[in-house]
Amino acid sequence: MSPVTEQWEEVLSTRFALGGKHPAVRAVAAFSTESGFFAAAGPEDGRQHFRSAAGQGDRQPASDAADAPDQAEMSALWTAGEEAGRPRTLRLAGAVWHREELDRITDAVTGTELDLALLRDGNRIMWVVRTGQGICVFVLVDGDDEGHAAEARSLALDFDSFLVGQGY
Repeated sequence: MSPVTEQWEEVLSTRFALGGKHPAVRAVAAFSTESGFFAAAGPEDGRQHFRSAAGQGDRQPASDAADAPDQAEMSALWTAGEEAGRPRTLRLAGAVWHREELDRITDAVTGTELDLALLRDGNRIMWVVRTGQGICVFVLVDGDDEGHAAEARSLALDFDSFLVGQGY
């Protein structure tokens, strides 16, 4: 396990421990376009929500995962326009996530430009933040409650700032 993975999992696990019995966030993961998911955490097994790209307990991307996001799918997620009326989608752990929002924001702490997307799968939502270095932070919300969504959005931006502070 890489030092970055160990540090990420420790920080994420601590955040969940502080969240109490019913945290708003179900799972968080860090993703690199070069190496796939490299860290995940959650109140239970956070990796299960990203297993199609991470494999069964493996920290490396599964090369034969049929529904793992590929480079084209990840790139399309960040494209502003819609093609032929079809919304942007991303497949994770057997679920198809539809992009509902895409915003370009400036991180208040680091001053870096970030892409922030809100994805939906039925009554579940997920925030995804992308930095300029091809690193993304995925934050899966427990349900679609507005308060939970706001907390998850904040957490996504916090962890993105953490990664930027680590040199990513």
